[in-house]
Amino acid sequence: MKQNANSVLGPLPRTSRDGTPADKNDDESTPRRKRQCGARSKSLWIAIIIGIVMVAMCEIGFFNLGHWRTVGLQHATVGESQLGEGLASLGGGRYRITDPEEATITVPVSDNGKPVDVESLRIVVGDTETPGASTRASVQLKTTTDNTATRDAWVDGRDSDGGWMDGRHIFTYSGDPADQYYLIGKKLQTYESTEVRITFLEDEDSVVSFERLEVNPTIPFRINPLRLAFELVVAAFFVLFRPTSSIYRAQVDLHSVRQRIALAVYVIGLSAIAVLVTRIGGTIQGGFHGAFRHIIDPNQYQHLADALLHGHAWLDLPVDPSLSTMDNPYNYFERLHLAQQGHQYYWDYAFHGGKYYCYFGVVPALFTFVPYQLVTGAWMPTWYSIALSSVLAIVFGALLVRRIAHDYFPRASLGIVWLVTIGFSFGTCIFTYCFSSTFYNVPMACALALVLMGLWFWQISKREDGSVNGWYVAAGSLCMALLLGTRPQFILAWVLAFPLFWPQITKYRTLFSKRGVCSTICALVPFIVVSIPLMYYNYIRFGSWTDFGAYYNLTVYDLSSRNASKYTLLPALFTQLFQPPSTTSEFPFLTTTDTVLAGPNEPSTGGYFAAFPIALMALLFILVRQQLRKRHVWGMSIMLMVLAFIAVLFDTYKSGTSMRYYGDFGYLVMLCMVFVALSFADAAQEAPGLAPDGSAFASVSPGPYRTLGFRTLQTVLVTLVVLTAVMTLVGLLVPGRFDSWASMHPRPYNAIRSWFIGLTA
Repeated sequence: MKQNANSVLGPLPRTSRDGTPADKNDDESTPRRKRQCGARSKSLWIAIIIGIVMVAMCEIGFFNLGHWRTVGLQHATVGESQLGEGLASLGGGRYRITDPEEATITVPVSDNGKPVDVESLRIVVGDTETPGASTRASVQLKTTTDNTATRDAWVDGRDSDGGWMDGRHIFTYSGDPADQYYLIGKKLQTYESTEVRITFLEDEDSVVSFERLEVNPTIPFRINPLRLAFELVVAAFFVLFRPTSSIYRAQVDLHSVRQRIALAVYVIGLSAIAVLVTRIGGTIQGGFHGAFRHIIDPNQYQHLADALLHGHAWLDLPVDPSLSTMDNPYNYFERLHLAQQGHQYYWDYAFHGGKYYCYFGVVPALFTFVPYQLVTGAWMPTWYSIALSSVLAIVFGALLVRRIAHDYFPRASLGIVWLVTIGFSFGTCIFTYCFSSTFYNVPMACALALVLMGLWFWQISKREDGSVNGWYVAAGSLCMALLLGTRPQFILAWVLAFPLFWPQITKYRTLFSKRGVCSTICALVPFIVVSIPLMYYNYIRFGSWTDFGAYYNLTVYDLSSRNASKYTLLPALFTQLFQPPSTTSEFPFLTTTDTVLAGPNEPSTGGYFAAFPIALMALLFILVRQQLRKRHVWGMSIMLMVLAFIAVLFDTYKSGTSMRYYGDFGYLVMLCMVFVALSFADAAQEAPGLAPDGSAFASVSPGPYRTLGFRTLQTVLVTLVVLTAVMTLVGLLVPGRFDSWASMHPRPYNAIRSWFIGLTA
């Protein structure tokens, strides 16, 4: 275990603000300390009161803005609905669209025979509405005036000369009553309507629900418990990390009960959010894909576990005979041509030697899917595996950051450590994998958990005298070795062993020497024990010890012969790293960016450094090189950034751009961010008067925490952490992403969207 600040630096004398030793001026310093404590207590209560007021304003005002906007609207009587020719009634308030151009329902409205100023609507669906199913529609109003001055009555209107006006007001509603309301908004010039027309924007043969229309209803006032809990968490964050908070005057203490409780609360809370998000994204449906003309089977890991339990590596899936007779079965267009003739192929499965295989890492199957099937006799849902990996990544990520701060930056402010811990948890991309619980994300989430576990075990294995704990070293090496059978890109983390154990290798000679032969064996044996069976697994599948099977994948392009363009590499790298986010004025206020390139690409909410702004701190490592050298992590910081660049270069050149690949290098950037942020804090705190006493909240001079440099660092980190959390959580709701919640999981999406109805018009 590393020495604490007292043992390394020796006990430092406590000083008063003017530098006079405290024990020589107790009579003067005691009242001053009391005044400081009283001021901090007053500041805390003021912050709490402000937080409570802001929560009340958000919950009562902002999130219920739709209610206050619809109180006291003009009374409206709704007449009998008139079906358009494009709808066929199925009974029970359900209709089939026979002609999308004429799929309309027109409803007359009046107020005792007078036209109505329509400002809000509610479409009520029947009891047969499928829970969570959503319908897109547009609203048109028929006005009574022929005054040409009202031609542009709505900002985006087209025509209003007493005819139908299409203001491009498109909305989505579902069976959830909270999602059935719609606000029209104010016009440039007030006019009144006699009819409301609903046009359904669904495809032919789609079934829509419509029971009745309410005009100018008052949106109910609601206090949402989940939303309120989230608001309280946000308020608590700002109270805890306000500039005058006592958390900035403390250091990391690994033995503090209070700090351990705080850590437990944090990991439990964030893990609960991760599991909830994973559960929402865990209902991916498979079947025949009409566009790709392939079978989408989301149970790839379940098939692999079943195959392993039956003693073979190939998957028990029907193989279309045409695959074996094709000149090149990996040519997508050749398969597409045959698929149009009735042949069937499985998408994103590896095909070799007449059988289907899973080319994704086998380790998650061995550690989660196989045991689950052995115990229960049933297939394990994919989201279980991702949820477990996410929790492990959150736990060991927080432990690793805390340990790094304790070992390399013993004087670092606890508040700064907590800020980088929160940023680290989001920046490792774990929520990217929770977003869509498909088999694609299983090995990535598992690899992230393993690499953070491995680094933590390695870090805690080092002792004060330069020796190492062999058991911890072996545990870390085991986690690292398993990366080979999980996500091979993560094996770059193996190189981190050299800067991490450099003093033990060169100075103390407790590794890779005669003196450290036992520790060296503990470090190397797990790699040998794990690597040999994993490579043999490759051999029995593809006839090569080093062939993981990625080139045999049946996807949209031929991986076995694809040559990536060198000329599009730089634009692809920009897209993957620095593509700015794109915003919109409508919920969820963030949209996908333009990632179209001459190569494989997927929608994203921005490049890595845009999606996770806290990562920008890592790019400043050159500015704190002196501090990094002082803390003996300069070489490691350089290596982290070099390895991150190698990982992103490999992924981008070989596989194109995708947010799923951010995790391959994200943890490396985040580790560098931790070193850089703590180095800035270390430099800002270098002032007389620090006296760590080993307590949970050490009493130190307030001087270093009131400097412009430290306050600037506080502000920057709080801002970047908040932006990172917002980009991550809002990014979960962006419609344009693959497996977006708007299309795949409309119920939670529509429920959250209804919170912002007051801003829709």
